[in-house]
Order: sequence, then C-alpha cells, then structure tokens
Amino acid sequence: MGGTNSQKELLSLIRDVSTEKSQGERRVVNLKKQIEERQSELDSVNLELEEAKRLKECTEQELKGYEVELSMNESSIQTLEGYR
Repeated sequence: MGGTNSQKELLSLIRDVSTEKSQGERRVVNLKKQIEERQSELDSVNLELEEAKRLKECTEQELKGYEVELSMNESSIQTLEGYR
C-alpha cells in the first residue's frame, strides 16, 4: 500500500507541475499580447507627438513671420508719423 500511495503522490505532483507549466505558458502568452498592444499604443502616441512637434515648428515659423511683419509695420508707422 505504501507504494500505491507514493505513486498517487507522484502522479499528483506531476499533474500539479503540468498545471503550473500550462498556467505559466498562458501567462507568458497574455503578457506577450499586452506587450504588443502597448507597443502599438506607443507607436501611435509617438506618431501623434511627431505631428504635434511638426505643427509647433510650423506655428513658430508663422509667428516669426508675423512678428517681422508687425515690426515692419511699426517702423512704417513711426516713419509716417515722423513726416507730420
């Protein structure tokens, strides 16, 4: 009977290890999926960031153009006021 008990314990241990391995494999698969999803989200956010940077640079250049135009207008106004 002692041998039968040992065999049952061994089979139980083997089942437990098999179950743990299976659960571990599922966890790894789920973690890989999560990593892929996060990488995709990160890529998307990086694209949005690059677009925002590009728009910022364009806006800054446009603002500089307006500042130059304003400065020229102010100079013209001062020149015209000087002729009065």
